[in-house]
Amino acid sequence: ETPEKAKITSNAMKMLDPRWLKPNSIETERIITVLDETIARLELSSLIPHIIDSLDRFADVLGPEITNNLIEHQKLSNEVERLLSSSEEGDTMRAEEQRGCLCLLKQRLKCSVRDVLRLLLANPALCRALKYEALVRESPAEVFIKAFNEFRNFMLERLLTSHTEEEEKIRFLEDISLQIHKNTEAIMALQAELAAAIRTREEEIHRKDNVIEDLKSSMQDLTTDCKVTIQNIKEEGKKQREEQLEASQERCARLQQDVQQPEAQLNALVLEHRASELALQKVNRRKALDQEI
Repeated sequence: ETPEKAKITSNAMKMLDPRWLKPNSIETERIITVLDETIARLELSSLIPHIIDSLDRFADVLGPEITNNLIEHQKLSNEVERLLSSSEEGDTMRAEEQRGCLCLLKQRLKCSVRDVLRLLLANPALCRALKYEALVRESPAEVFIKAFNEFRNFMLERLLTSHTEEEEKIRFLEDISLQIHKNTEAIMALQAELAAAIRTREEEIHRKDNVIEDLKSSMQDLTTDCKVTIQNIKEEGKKQREEQLEASQERCARLQQDVQQPEAQLNALVLEHRASELALQKVNRRKALDQEI
């Protein structure tokens, strides 16, 4: 930033701050004085309803003249409100008459406000005390008074700003606007990059989640397959054991049968041999007997 630009920026900042604005001509002073007096009158006018509501408390401070004027002002206000509420219900002729009365009452009410303000402004100490009341009690007209204060500062700024200063201010505001525009574009670009990064990250997370889900599914399938395989192996082993047991039993039965058959044959041969032996013995004994005879 160059010294010249820094000076322009400093001057522009001073122009934007009402504390740096000071009257430099009689006309400007007169205009600002009128605006300040108007603001003071507005502040006092906004306090009139509050003062009337608390008239007993303020009576000693206000004095009889101001108190009587406020009482009269309250009567006029009540009469205006009564006419406004009744005008909505009356006929056409009656409404015309009421509008005429209402115009007169409004005029009298304006005069009453001016009289009250004149009496109040004639007593600066009383005005300060009432303004203190304005600080501790929020007025319904506060928004309007604040806006009027802003208008006063705006008018003062316009009155004190030269053509060169106005150009500097415009350039300063344009620079600010341009910088805001650039910052906005940079923010939007960063937001777009951030959104893209977040989207990429979410897609990566989603992809990894899918991989994890696939692995879980594969592991579950593998576990199921292993269980089925183990069960099949168990069943096959059981079946093989049963088949082997059955085959073994059959072999044992055949072997036992094979063993029993020779034994039966042997027994038959033994019996046959014994029978032959007995027959032979009988023959031999018979022969021996025959020889003896």
